[in-house]
Amino acid sequence: MSTLVGSSVPPTPARPQSVTLDSQGRLVDERGKVIQSTARVQATVKANQSVRTNPLLEEEPPPDVTDNKYYDPRMSLPGHAREQRKKRAFSFVAEGHFSKRADEMRAKAAVETLLREASKKVLKTDAVIKGGFQDPTAESSTATRPMAVSTATLQQKLAEVPVVEWWDKPLLRNGSYESADGEGVEALINPEVITHYVEHPVPIEPPSEPPAPPPQPLPLTKKERKKLRTQRRLAAEKEKQDQIRCGLMAPPAPKVKISNLMQAMKDEAVLDPSAIEAKVRAEMAQRVKNHEMRNQARKLTPEQRKEKKRRKMLNDPTGGGTPVTLYRLDQMPSRQKLYKIDINAQQNHLTGITLLTDACNLILVEGGPKAQRRYQKLLMHRIDWSDLPANDDDDDDERDETEERRKKSAEVCKVVWEGFVVKPYFKNFRVEAARDPAAARKLLKDKGCEHYWDMASRFDLEAIEEEADDDDDDDDDDDDDGEEGDGFGEEGEGYGEEGEGQVDVGDGDGNGDGDGDGDGDGDG
Repeated sequence: MSTLVGSSVPPTPARPQSVTLDSQGRLVDERGKVIQSTARVQATVKANQSVRTNPLLEEEPPPDVTDNKYYDPRMSLPGHAREQRKKRAFSFVAEGHFSKRADEMRAKAAVETLLREASKKVLKTDAVIKGGFQDPTAESSTATRPMAVSTATLQQKLAEVPVVEWWDKPLLRNGSYESADGEGVEALINPEVITHYVEHPVPIEPPSEPPAPPPQPLPLTKKERKKLRTQRRLAAEKEKQDQIRCGLMAPPAPKVKISNLMQAMKDEAVLDPSAIEAKVRAEMAQRVKNHEMRNQARKLTPEQRKEKKRRKMLNDPTGGGTPVTLYRLDQMPSRQKLYKIDINAQQNHLTGITLLTDACNLILVEGGPKAQRRYQKLLMHRIDWSDLPANDDDDDDERDETEERRKKSAEVCKVVWEGFVVKPYFKNFRVEAARDPAAARKLLKDKGCEHYWDMASRFDLEAIEEEADDDDDDDDDDDDDGEEGDGFGEEGEGYGEEGEGQVDVGDGDGNGDGDGDGDGDGDG
């Protein structure tokens, strides 16, 4: 029944289709077509539903701590010992395992050496190209650079075994190890090339880091060296006595002298005393001669003595650098004094300079500590800077005159500075006369030590002494305040009249070499 156009009657709803199951259990409609289900399968049972997890809360597996450099296998969790017991079972190593590993390591080291040398050559080529030798029209250096040989390729080439080794080729007749039937090894070798010479190959350093230097021995003091020498001599003498006691060494002959002649010889001395006395005197003379010959053999030659004296002058036991002393002279020295200043510096192997100006004079010396002490003794005590006339009066006047000369010399020659430098500024000692202070400062500036002139020109001994006196006064005031304090007065802890006395013993400047033997026999 058809509906009229324009009518408001709603259409008839369609009838639902009938669905059946075929023999295979598939859904089939009325026409026999299989219905494809597009519905997503959802689990309705709680056990079959997948658990929803937050990926941010998932637990990551623990990292492998065995690769950590701080990992200690001795510290493990409980239960780890059970796994270790399984690993402790007998595990025999196959024959040739370690030798094969050693060959592989040696081959790998050789390959790394070849690669290192090849990379150095490539870098050197790049440096030459970048230095301006490259053609501007040419391509980049990376395009023309030879491709580096890989480690695997080099190992493969090195692992190839040749048919005949290169060291065997000169010895083989036919250049092969194979021989004809019935012929022995002698038929393969060419005996004409074999000689009695032995070829020593050039030693090649292994491709590894050089070993660390051994620790430096601890330097011993003079007292410790003397003690060790005494202990060594006692041990040697004891060993000698043990060998004599065991019969391994003959005992030394008795040292017979005139004083013990009758006790040592006894019957022989009674029978023929004159002959025995002559024999004893000959032995004594021979011992003295042997002693002098030993001393003469140990005696240094003149060149060695000179070198020893020079070494003692230049040697600094502290090792803290080169000692330097700066002096200032407030008056122009005479020719005689200039000669003493110059020749003593040269004899003591000192370097430096003496600058003479109208304002002030400067003496700069560099050298060893012993030479510095000797030179300071020359300038401060031996040279008379007072220029006073000699007086032939009595002893009291001479004593006063000596004291006056000493005071005058202390006012003329002053020590400005003493210290150490890393290396000396001068190679020798010389005397220079400058026309003005600016020229003198320029002479030192050329050597890089103009600060010495600034120190000497601004040096004021009186101001320094006044400052020192002020410091002493302050110390005295502090001591006065402490008289009623905690025991630093007259009855303090050894700092007063009844304290522990401290005696300063000066070290004499002995210049003897002491090359004697000191091994006298003491023949009576």
